[in-house]
Amino acid sequence: MCKLTNEQMLRYFIFKDCGFDEELAKKSYDFVMGNEPEPQPESKPATELADGIYLMYGKTAVPYTGQELSENDKHGCTGIGIKFGGKSLVLALTDISDDDVELTTQQGGTRFITDYHRAAEDMDGKTATDDIRDILNMGISDDEYIPSLGELYFILAHFTQINAALEAVGGEPLRNDWYWSSTQYSATNAWRLYLSNGIANLTTKAATQGRVRPVSAFLPLNS
Repeated sequence: MCKLTNEQMLRYFIFKDCGFDEELAKKSYDFVMGNEPEPQPESKPATELADGIYLMYGKTAVPYTGQELSENDKHGCTGIGIKFGGKSLVLALTDISDDDVELTTQQGGTRFITDYHRAAEDMDGKTATDDIRDILNMGISDDEYIPSLGELYFILAHFTQINAALEAVGGEPLRNDWYWSSTQYSATNAWRLYLSNGIANLTTKAATQGRVRPVSAFLPLNS
């Protein structure tokens, strides 16, 4: 009879004591030896969209790299998707109004950022918009929001690509003008950003008129 190692002897006796039930013996041996199951890698989406500009058809995203579009391609486009560096959003095809508008109908809000650098880092336009949604001076759907100051800077960083895509589908290009952000300085004032030169400052949200371009979450179904 061949000589068994200590480990083999342990496995043999556990196997015997388990009535030669292989599955039960394996569980018993792992318990005795303290064997931990191998950690499984985190599951990743089957398709991960690359950074870039996208034509959105509902939740379907089609890359836009400057190609010519047929009338059929233009039809049904609901917005322009922007995805770069872990940040993404969908820009509406037109401003909220043909005319400049006040941001709110009255003073209000509770989410205030008075420091410029913190305001410029604000990337949560949905929360900022929800804070003043009941006093907004415009109709905006529940799934849309006004970009925060940080999100306006994100839009400005891709200004020419966004406008090229907007023009390609017959949308309204962003203007070389200032746009409201949803980032509030106080109950009276909100931050705005000039897309012509990148200057941000404050203005009275219930009295001063400016441009608004709604955005929504970037939730593509496929690339």
